[in-house]
Amino acid sequence: MIDPAVDRLVHRVLKPGFAGRSAPPDWLARALEAGLGGVVYFSHNIGDVTETAALSARLHGLGEVVITTDEEGGIVSRLGARGGSPHVGAAALGRADEPALTRLVAAAIGRDLAASGIDVDLAPVVDVNSNPDNPVIGVRSFGATAELVSRHGVAYVEGLQGVGIAATAKHFPGHGDTAVDSHVGLPRVEAPIAVLRERELAPFAAVVAAGVRAVMTAHVIIGAVDPDRPATISPAALRLLRDELGFNGVIMSDALDMGAIRDTIGLGEGCVQALLAGADLLGLGNPVLGADHPDNDERVFTEARSAVLAATHQGRLPVGRLEEAAARVEELRRWCTERAGAAGAGDVETDSDRLVAQRSLAVRGDVRLPAAPQRIVDLRRQRNVASGALTAPVVAALVNARPGSAVTSAFTLRGGGEGQAATEELVARTDLPRPDVIIVGSPARDELERSELRKALRRNPNALLVALGYVTDDDPLEGASRVIRTFGDSVPTGRAVVRLVAGG
Repeated sequence: MIDPAVDRLVHRVLKPGFAGRSAPPDWLARALEAGLGGVVYFSHNIGDVTETAALSARLHGLGEVVITTDEEGGIVSRLGARGGSPHVGAAALGRADEPALTRLVAAAIGRDLAASGIDVDLAPVVDVNSNPDNPVIGVRSFGATAELVSRHGVAYVEGLQGVGIAATAKHFPGHGDTAVDSHVGLPRVEAPIAVLRERELAPFAAVVAAGVRAVMTAHVIIGAVDPDRPATISPAALRLLRDELGFNGVIMSDALDMGAIRDTIGLGEGCVQALLAGADLLGLGNPVLGADHPDNDERVFTEARSAVLAATHQGRLPVGRLEEAAARVEELRRWCTERAGAAGAGDVETDSDRLVAQRSLAVRGDVRLPAAPQRIVDLRRQRNVASGALTAPVVAALVNARPGSAVTSAFTLRGGGEGQAATEELVARTDLPRPDVIIVGSPARDELERSELRKALRRNPNALLVALGYVTDDDPLEGASRVIRTFGDSVPTGRAVVRLVAGG
């Protein structure tokens, strides 16, 4: 027989995703009433502000829960998943390098979240983008040095929390020096501990000192700390956060049904080991299983709950560990509740976003375009495991600025929901036109995209190349003579690009 008190504690440490935009499914309603600690919104949960706020009110009314979402600005934006984010992302903020602007943009994001009834932002990313082959961080990072990431991470936390939205620094102890995406594999970082402290850990130390309310773990093996276990399930890694950095808030796990955990020790055992390692709130539901298969979310939740209950019953997982974790989750919820209503009205795009977008662009050659329809060829894969299907606000802005323009994507997608980005689902086209404008992400780390770029430039060496990914100053971009590097994709970035091509 299940002890009701223990069952409530187990619910308090779980944070699932779910299918639905207007009402929670029955299993989630029951879990909320049983004490569920958190939920996470993905784009399929997001409607307009009124609709999302109504859903949030229903969830809050059913239980004492914190509602979270990934709202980083730029390419990872649940609120802007359809039309693009009205806020610039981290790389653009790092390029502009004015912490006061970062603070203002983060506050604007916080006001947008508050208007939708969301309590916790799963941002900022404070990973140092030290590996140019990183497939999942890139423009989500403020930059390639610990100093830059630290000052903007602190400003971002201050901006969010200053308007009553709890910030979550991620992905501890650092996902920046990896060439494997933990959504689909198990990355390793083999840097010496001294390098880790100076590079990976320094931004986390800075945001902890600034009072960040939550930290999210990475499913990454840090060899110098624990050569066998990814940080999410490593007591040694999480002791670094608690003891060395002095963090007392909520440790959230990244989604435990990601490949790095699911395909190694399994979801249920991953949940148990994460709690034993010191995590407080367990993320479930990425890839976004509810997008195409609504029953999968319930199965993931049930598997996680059952595994934690069983471990407690067997004595592997002390009830005291659950009590400690649940108390931290409750403290976070109380912090959010006490500050609800402090944010004021949502800002959507701000003057700060526009200023950052303009200052973050890097230009080579004459990038003006004639006032005539353009043939735009998009060479991006169109998928990102963190953000789902890529939005294209820069492309949309170019089309709107040159009515009659045609956009051709180099790859078509057979299927797959948000968070599903299997390469075999992408089909390369062979009938691409001669381009006037070429859109790329970060071709230096994608041989297929780089090959398509070479072909496109052979068709028109004078085409304007717009690179939306993290493209460094020393990347020749296959010799393109006319280049705009944007360091991300957002609505204000699109407007800044249009201003350039118009000669403004």
